[in-house]
Amino acid sequence: MPTFEGSTIQAAIQKGLTHLNLERDAVNVEVVSEGRKGFLGIGRKPAIVSLTALPVTPPKTAVKPQAKPSKVAAAVTAPTASQPQQMTPAHKRDDERALQAVKAYLSAMAAAIDAPAQLKLERASKNRLTIQLITKKEGLLIGHHGKTINALQYLGQVYLNHHAHSKFTLLLNVGDYRERRNGILARLADKTAREAIATGQATLLEPMPSFERKQIHAHLADSPHVITYSEGEEPHRYVVIAPK
Repeated sequence: MPTFEGSTIQAAIQKGLTHLNLERDAVNVEVVSEGRKGFLGIGRKPAIVSLTALPVTPPKTAVKPQAKPSKVAAAVTAPTASQPQQMTPAHKRDDERALQAVKAYLSAMAAAIDAPAQLKLERASKNRLTIQLITKKEGLLIGHHGKTINALQYLGQVYLNHHAHSKFTLLLNVGDYRERRNGILARLADKTAREAIATGQATLLEPMPSFERKQIHAHLADSPHVITYSEGEEPHRYVVIAPK
């Protein structure tokens, strides 16, 4: 146990702290002798202290235990892909309101371009919808190369994405336009494939919406002679048909 001397107790302590390179609150001080001043230096004795370093205690870090969720709570709060969220009556009402609202929305849009139409909603499957627009101005509602009807379909799809609980895929049709367009796309795919094979070079189709590009890809998917892929940025994305 080291001891240190000084003219006063405080001086002895400071001498010890300097020697140990410690702070005051890091040591325990024991006064061995308080010292004496003496008379005219006669009988003078130094103060003596003993310094002992205190043990270093690391700060305690409070660790909050995490409660393990029960199996029932986990199943309710964390649905997985294998456990789809249950459709509640409230969700069904949300979907029904969204479907009625999108019909009113599209009807107003058709009237705004001077092609008023009656709308008939059909379900091709649980989440695939077809809305048939019955109008006397089919050409105006379809537009050049289907641009008008495709634009209305895009707006209707965005509306449903924002307002419906379920994820629906929407298709708009006027008369038998979609059926005729499917035939046109199939013939276009075959013709372009023959050109690519004959020239040995890739051929680009005109830009078209994603659902029409998918039809081209699907039509030529089993071809042993050509491959198809899409390039470009929306809304100018197009299909490329190239020889294998």
